[in-house]
Amino acid sequence: MKQLTISLFFFTMCIQLAAQWSVRGHGEEKNTAWYLFQKFTPEAWDASNFASSEDMRWFKEARYGMFIHFGLSTYIGKDLSWGMCYTRKAPDQGHGPIADSVWVKYPDYFRLPNFDAKEWVRIAQKAGMKYIVTIAKHHDGFHLWDTKYSDFKVTNTPFGRDYLKEIADACHEAGMKFGIYYSQRDWYHPDYAPVDTSAAERVSGPPFYKSKTGGAAVKPAPRHQKYIDYQFNAVRELCTNYGKVDIFWFDACWWGGMFTANMWDAERLTRMIRTLQPGIIINNRASLPGDFDTPEQKIGMHQLRPWESCVTLCDSWSWSNTPVKSKEKLIEMLTATACGNGNMLLSWGPKWEGMFDPAQVNRLEEVGAWLKDFGHTIYNTKGGPWKPEAWGGSTYRENKVFVHITGDQTRTIQLPAIDNKIRQIKTLTGGRARFTQNKNAVQIDLSDITKAHESIILELDFEKNIAAAL
Repeated sequence: MKQLTISLFFFTMCIQLAAQWSVRGHGEEKNTAWYLFQKFTPEAWDASNFASSEDMRWFKEARYGMFIHFGLSTYIGKDLSWGMCYTRKAPDQGHGPIADSVWVKYPDYFRLPNFDAKEWVRIAQKAGMKYIVTIAKHHDGFHLWDTKYSDFKVTNTPFGRDYLKEIADACHEAGMKFGIYYSQRDWYHPDYAPVDTSAAERVSGPPFYKSKTGGAAVKPAPRHQKYIDYQFNAVRELCTNYGKVDIFWFDACWWGGMFTANMWDAERLTRMIRTLQPGIIINNRASLPGDFDTPEQKIGMHQLRPWESCVTLCDSWSWSNTPVKSKEKLIEMLTATACGNGNMLLSWGPKWEGMFDPAQVNRLEEVGAWLKDFGHTIYNTKGGPWKPEAWGGSTYRENKVFVHITGDQTRTIQLPAIDNKIRQIKTLTGGRARFTQNKNAVQIDLSDITKAHESIILELDFEKNIAAAL
């Protein structure tokens, strides 16, 4: 599928840590965070591999998914590998707080007495989520599946079972779309060396290393080919032994050349994934265009190319005893996502024993209850026809537009004109709205509405299909 070029206006609005956008072609650069936006020539883009429009249909209709973050660092309440591993191999820099000789023994305490994959899926369903992405391997190199290619794995712990398989089976049984997060980074594997530090030197900004012999390009160390061979085997297992996999979620952002496609033989790797899992969707964090962009910890703005914001339920990706986002905030974020034509992947995780925090479960179920009433204005819609603004935004399906007012209530909203006659307006959240429409604008009068819900939602019924009028 030939993906659409992204407006650089969108880039200027969404600068966040570790985010990644893929761009076909070139254009005027309007911000200094150039390293977030990987540009491809049309020839390179078109030569890559993509999911089809039909493969992408469910993803664009789903809008809301669960991101399960869990791993060895949960044992000490840290936020995955970054908060644990002392060693961070190049091109990553710095170090974590826990000596490698200590954290590599955490599998000895891995028991999960309260783990129930079916209950996890039931929570996602009750929360109104349409898919689950769960970690198979993070940067610490610990395998949460029964791999043949490492002894550093979940089946060599007191838990003794294939954690990933139980989640996959529970998703399949419930009809929940299932995705796998797999980090190409691996600070544990002895052959992982995407940067040959003997032939490169550090630089202060992206891509963080440059060749000692001149130029910015760096090469992997000779032994890294063994890691690539291992990675092909590991990914082949994930795409062979766990039934239908709907999403493959890589995590090594291009970041101005910090990670590059040749470090993973990424074109061949992703084509193998699509052969083993026909119809799969792959993100853009293998330094290829991929099927969707990945803004992080902030909701992206409106764009036509598919995107998915990964954001956290509390202040960390995995479980922590930090404040949970309010119901109103989560609904505002989810609404903004749909109005921007994207998805929201909400991250949380269980405690070390395998159960979720009841307060966090309750918050997700509160949002799920809201979606029972108003989910038809979110699911299976497109963002638009009016772009998001401070007051909120809009979604549409066929001849209906849903105007979502999430910001501070205003008495009137003036919208750009649309060549499609409004037949009637309904207020789904209570009260009465009025509108006037002419060739210059659509004006909506909200003076008789009191905001009694997390948002005000209006349904505008048009004479013609909205897409045909755009």
